[in-house]
Amino acid sequence: MLRQQPRVPQNCPPAFLGHYTVLPGDTFYIIAQIFRVRIETLAANNPHIPNPNVLFPGDVLCVPGFISYPCCTILSPRTSIPFGANGIVSVNFAPRGGQAVSFMATLPQPSNFGNFDIYTGEIFIPGIGGFGNQLFANPQDPPVWSTRIDLPTVASVMPNSIAVIRPSNSVTGAFGITVLQGTISRGIGVKIKVPVFGI
Repeated sequence: MLRQQPRVPQNCPPAFLGHYTVLPGDTFYIIAQIFRVRIETLAANNPHIPNPNVLFPGDVLCVPGFISYPCCTILSPRTSIPFGANGIVSVNFAPRGGQAVSFMATLPQPSNFGNFDIYTGEIFIPGIGGFGNQLFANPQDPPVWSTRIDLPTVASVMPNSIAVIRPSNSVTGAFGITVLQGTISRGIGVKIKVPVFGI
């Protein structure tokens, strides 16, 4: 049985730098709702799909985004941290539409940096502001800390957005110095290859 070969764009327009891989049951209407964009705009920015009423699982669409995503950036140390401590931040699709920013880092306990008991991951978007969430540890030693921030659909990660991880105190609300930091931009970071289904 032959399957439809997935249609993939050669490139995306400047304001449509994200990629979305079509799933079974997806329509242009559903995808337009997820990304809060008009169907006509979505169709106009995906000329490799000649008929917007016909989509196949595995087709790749250009979707609104000021950076190429899904993508990830390495978080670099901003202070003295133990050997082997490191982190990454990735930008991808949020489960309910819009974008999600995920943090993952191998770090010692927050108390290593002072009177702190948690880590916080934050993304600072130029012209919009910051969004953050507490990181949670797995049982390994040293632990891997992780969290996901689902951005409101009116916000979108832009070039030169700053991602940071810093310790904080859950009782006093005090923050420590930035432990890890990275900049998300159009030309920096690792582009994650969008999976394409074959025959």
